[in-house]
Amino acid sequence: MLNDIEKRKPTLKEAVIALLLVITVILISIKTALVLETALVLGTAAAVLVGFYLGYSWEDIEKGMLDGMRNGLGACIILIVIGMVVGTWILGGTIQTMIYYGLKLLTPQIFLPAGFMLCALTSVLIGSSFGTIATMGIVLMGIAEGLGIPRALTAGAIVSGAMFGDKVSPLSDSTNLTAAMTGTKLFDHVRSMLYVSGPGVAICLAIYTFVGHRYATAGNVDFGTVESILTTLSSNFNLSIMTLIPPAIVIILSVLKVPAIVALMISFISAGALSIFTQGASLAGIIEVGANGFISNTGHELIDKLLTQGGINSMMSTVAIIMAGTAMGGILEKCGILQVLLENLMKHIKKPRDLILASLASAYIMLLATGEMMVSIIVPGRTLEPAFRDMKIHTSVLSRTLETGATLMCGALPWGVASVYAQNVLNVGLEYIPYCYLPFIAPIIAIIYAFVGFATFPAEPEES
Repeated sequence: MLNDIEKRKPTLKEAVIALLLVITVILISIKTALVLETALVLGTAAAVLVGFYLGYSWEDIEKGMLDGMRNGLGACIILIVIGMVVGTWILGGTIQTMIYYGLKLLTPQIFLPAGFMLCALTSVLIGSSFGTIATMGIVLMGIAEGLGIPRALTAGAIVSGAMFGDKVSPLSDSTNLTAAMTGTKLFDHVRSMLYVSGPGVAICLAIYTFVGHRYATAGNVDFGTVESILTTLSSNFNLSIMTLIPPAIVIILSVLKVPAIVALMISFISAGALSIFTQGASLAGIIEVGANGFISNTGHELIDKLLTQGGINSMMSTVAIIMAGTAMGGILEKCGILQVLLENLMKHIKKPRDLILASLASAYIMLLATGEMMVSIIVPGRTLEPAFRDMKIHTSVLSRTLETGATLMCGALPWGVASVYAQNVLNVGLEYIPYCYLPFIAPIIAIIYAFVGFATFPAEPEES
């Protein structure tokens, strides 16, 4: 019966209704239960029904799904390698060393800017803003109590730092998802993101330094929690400069524009080899950690929570999200829905500036509707990627813009998933949001760039 319907290109009205249908199904699913994997599968099912309505056979729709999923396979492979990397970095003492020396730098005079940067560094190393907030964030909140620094101000610095580190970390699932949804190479996306987030961090540091100066001479300082962490780390792990070699390798190779998978695999191998010499690890232990992650048993609750990370299996949820998202996008592309929407959008967009602003607005609209950063990246990313290629703008500009809007602001939107999480974990109310500066500063920088044309990179030949 379905094959008797002649397949056709949708009208603009049908394309808009189809996209709204898919978004609505995803929204209802997320509001019912915050399980993004299922929500995206149901969104894909809605896209299948649209395809049938337009006369496409199952074979056509299946081909669209597979073509779309093929675009996300590179990101899935990277995420699998990242799971292995995080596990071996902890096994070899890399993350422990950075945390140890970062905490030793804390003094009342520089607590706020140092805490902000410590959260950023932790988030870069473990690739998780949520993990950073739940571990380093809790430590810093305890120290702030002893210093007499307001909880809201401290929470703002913690969330800003954690969200920044997560967004520029090649180990982050959302960073990899954004690169996949926009067809951007991972390190191209990270470098592009630094153009906006780098100046944003510098401004935040200046503000936190200025605001925190009034608390510099606070008395009754209690660093008992920090001392217990430092003692536990130094007594359970061998901390040395050698443990910093694996992340240094990633940085050097990314600057040299070595493909992400190659750079991360080299870092994994080096971290595994070094863990044998620095921590006495075995080959069996390296293989086990690569699959299932590192399990910390120091007896210190915060440290064990922070260091129980990594492994291929920890990435499977994000791999499922990418597969479902790209399958959904593939169907919408195959049925001509995204093409019709873009053709009409491009009638009103004549300059790169307008396209960048439209991308930022799309991310914000989706985030306001869903409160979920992943969906706010997937739908605009799949929809707008061809427009950037047609206008010969590098897709890293799109990926950077989506992260600036969807991901960073998710930590400052009252009903955003990241914001709700931070409120619960840090035991703070919405009063922290005015002190969470980065999500508000970064979009201003992005808009200025769009108007003056700075960092609006041209597409590479193979992109256009």
